[in-house]
Amino acid sequence: MKKCLAMLLCAALLAGMLCFGAAAKETQTACKGACDYYPTIIIPGLGQSSVVMVDENGAFIRDRNGKKASAFPAYLQTGKLIKTLAKPLLLSLMLQRDAGLSEAFATAIDDAFGVNACDLNAQPIGSIVTEKYPYSYANYNDEEKEVTNSHVPFEMYPTDLPRDHLYYFAYNSFGNHIGLAEELFAFIKTVQQQTGHKRVNLVPLSQGASIVSAMLGYHPEVADALHKILFVVPALDGSKIIGDVFTGRITFLDSDYLYHGFLENIRLLDAPTASLLELVLRVLPDEVWMATLNAGVKHLVENVMIRSTGMWALCPSGDYKAAAKRYLSSPEMANIKAQTDRYYQVQKQSRANIAALKDKGVQVFCVAEYDYALINVGERWNDQNGDFIIQLDSTSMGATAARVGETLPKGYQQQNTFCTNPAHNHIGPDRVVDASTGLLPDTTFYFKNQRHDLTQHNDIILKLAMQLIAHDEITDVYSSPDFPQFNYGRDVRNLHALLEKAEGVNTKLLLPSVKKELAAAVALGKETLNKTVDTADALPKAEAALSTALLHAGAKLPELQKPNVCAPLSEFLYKHFGSNGYSELWKAAVSR
Repeated sequence: MKKCLAMLLCAALLAGMLCFGAAAKETQTACKGACDYYPTIIIPGLGQSSVVMVDENGAFIRDRNGKKASAFPAYLQTGKLIKTLAKPLLLSLMLQRDAGLSEAFATAIDDAFGVNACDLNAQPIGSIVTEKYPYSYANYNDEEKEVTNSHVPFEMYPTDLPRDHLYYFAYNSFGNHIGLAEELFAFIKTVQQQTGHKRVNLVPLSQGASIVSAMLGYHPEVADALHKILFVVPALDGSKIIGDVFTGRITFLDSDYLYHGFLENIRLLDAPTASLLELVLRVLPDEVWMATLNAGVKHLVENVMIRSTGMWALCPSGDYKAAAKRYLSSPEMANIKAQTDRYYQVQKQSRANIAALKDKGVQVFCVAEYDYALINVGERWNDQNGDFIIQLDSTSMGATAARVGETLPKGYQQQNTFCTNPAHNHIGPDRVVDASTGLLPDTTFYFKNQRHDLTQHNDIILKLAMQLIAHDEITDVYSSPDFPQFNYGRDVRNLHALLEKAEGVNTKLLLPSVKKELAAAVALGKETLNKTVDTADALPKAEAALSTALLHAGAKLPELQKPNVCAPLSEFLYKHFGSNGYSELWKAAVSR
């Protein structure tokens, strides 16, 4: 077992050296390592790298638009899906029972997600390629810039950091976790050689933090190569969503909860679609859907997820033993378990390892988000505060928080677990979070009502990140009034679109009053974007002002909210007939 693990480590390290070594022969920066800036490596989150399909000859498979076919999270082939599902679906509809639908759905899951499967050594086996960038952003072509900017919009929020000091560590989220950690370790050396700098900055996002955590555990000597780490919503202790999936606590595999729990939560994101889906699902008896969903989940988890050590690294340490007992106890899974056991030991020590970095002079910052319950895939979706994807305890390294929609108990006092300065107040103004129990109370910034998956659209977080990677003026949450410890989440895409529309209006034909209104709305929009201290209502007010002014200018009709015409019928059916399909309604009526 140990021999096998050692061979895997050597192979991973050698692969990293071969991949990046060719580009690291000479210093490529204009400064030759003599400037005051530190090279910065972005380690993106789940699915934020280009993982694409290739054919048997290694050529890229392209879609009908000529774009490379993405393999994350699955490779969807519409024709193949229809061929697999059409007949059993029609038969099941006609017979109102499972006429092969669950088996066909499991096959479809294997076909689509199977491209990301790993072997029993946790090595990817699909016909996929991760597009890597063993050079700085200054050398990216247009396609590479488009990919990276779709996840981290460098161009929209420029930084003083020279472009030849900016790097993006692309990886396969379903890949071998030990291999990724070794690859990152080799990549840091490459960046040092290319830039001439002895120290670098790391910016791990979400899942990327688990790779950094592994590297810190396997190679503590890397501290000598680090100047600063900025963790952004890091999955340092996994996500309870994955923990619940790996321990068998999935909510929507219960028919009642599927209709009146899971889809009810989805309704918060898209109410009309959720209500329509509830009505569509009733075309088959609920036991058919449950059999189908159970088969699909079983194949996805057992054939793809549990063989990926990248996925295991997202399992919270508190769930690991139970999950490993459930899925990794058989002899055939021994090699995978040896690797996941190794990361589990590192995961338990991740906060101690980060504290050790600080003791060695490495600056460590963190951005955490809160007041979004986790999406209710797992039973513990509202056990702790979170950001829709990861619980706050993981992203903040231990902060204490009330549940979503609640506040800390009356009389609650700051615990000062990691803060010894009596002058510091680490309880948020809304009394939801006590940051003093987090590992980094003085260097962790919190954003309320910010969804994890929309972080890249929060301009304040991005501006803070750009400041931190380019300069050292901000040393803690008290350094700049522009970036307080507690702030508000936001998504500025709509505001940008409205401003672009407003600034394109021909004002020569407008009435003076309308012209004045439009100018005021544009000014308010720009003022809102320029502010880095937000309030809950600032963005909605700016968007409303621009929408109204554009309407009065005849440039934009008000966006009518899509009517949720399906909701009353869906609610009526659930109230009176539970989760029964249409063919079973008469039975439910008789039983009542």
